[in-house]
Amino acid sequence: MPLSRIWNRDLRWIVIAALLPFMALGLYGLAVHVLSASRYDPHYLTPEYQVEYATPGTVALALEAALQSGDQTAMAELQGRRRPASLPTSPYITFVMLTNRTDRFFTYLYMDMRTYKPYEYHLEKVDGRYVVVPPDAYYYLYSGRWIRIFIPVAVGWWLLSLVGFLLVSVRRLSARLREQMYAG
Repeated sequence: MPLSRIWNRDLRWIVIAALLPFMALGLYGLAVHVLSASRYDPHYLTPEYQVEYATPGTVALALEAALQSGDQTAMAELQGRRRPASLPTSPYITFVMLTNRTDRFFTYLYMDMRTYKPYEYHLEKVDGRYVVVPPDAYYYLYSGRWIRIFIPVAVGWWLLSLVGFLLVSVRRLSARLREQMYAG
């Protein structure tokens, strides 16, 4: 069997292997989009909360107080989620500065002054108020940070697929050569 026939026969598997990272990315995006429909608790999106947390600065300062006191109720209120994430607390955590601003997110830096461990918290405007967004799948998708994970994983997958295809091709070619050499 000529090499071109082997290549044509395996072309569909090569295309499927090459597109698999994009299919996984599409499923990831779809899952995050569907799950984000019920992400926020309507109780925390009322006009009272919209007035109280109308600017990212007020949320950033309220978050500092909640992190210092360990007040889980205040942290749930600041996140506005149905299932709030657990955030590390310490009486030594201090608000430092705004480190990044994108079209969608404000990123603030906090520092534990005892251990000098930095913490980044992201804020996003949702239904007229700002909420704290933990670094989860939702944040990675909508902030664009998914690219930092996707590209190395996809390139690794493509390299692994290429090596696999080459091994299968060499195996088939060597089997063909064996048949030609030892055919009676």
